[in-house]
Amino acid sequence: MRITAGSLRGRNIHVPDINGLRPTPAKVRQALFNILGSIEGWQVLDLFAGSGLMSLESISRGAETATSIEQHRKACEYLQKVRHEWQLEKTWRILPGEVEKTLAKLADNHFDLIFADPPYEQGIAEQIPTWLIQHGISCHWLVIEEASRTAPVWPSGWTLMQSRRYGDTCLNFLVPEKQQ
Repeated sequence: MRITAGSLRGRNIHVPDINGLRPTPAKVRQALFNILGSIEGWQVLDLFAGSGLMSLESISRGAETATSIEQHRKACEYLQKVRHEWQLEKTWRILPGEVEKTLAKLADNHFDLIFADPPYEQGIAEQIPTWLIQHGISCHWLVIEEASRTAPVWPSGWTLMQSRRYGDTCLNFLVPEKQQ
């Protein structure tokens, strides 16, 4: 997979061979960042980070920091290797562990963008906003990737601003209701 834009554009990242790891396709990543516009100086949180592509795209496009949470040990080891080889120690934080539990380490933080790509069609996508509230984590945008054939029911306190479908993938753009 290749970084599509910004300071790291054209760099390749190997996707670890892990059952269920499904990197976000380039056209979906490009569409996401086109919708968001400039992310210069943003704080980004990448949940279910997998290959780390969303964090790397964010840093490449000017995000001040990116924090990735990933539970698979093999994936985390690879992310740490890329972080070191690409000299991103100051901008990219990698937290190993299950998302729901690891969010406690980020309690009471604010992020401009939280991106989540949980396993498709398992009901996890709908739980993410609640987990954030439980840990006092706020954001400007919460973007959750889910299968396009799924219609999640979002918890109260969140407004779905738009959904965009790209083949089997759907990006759901949510904002906290107090922010509208």
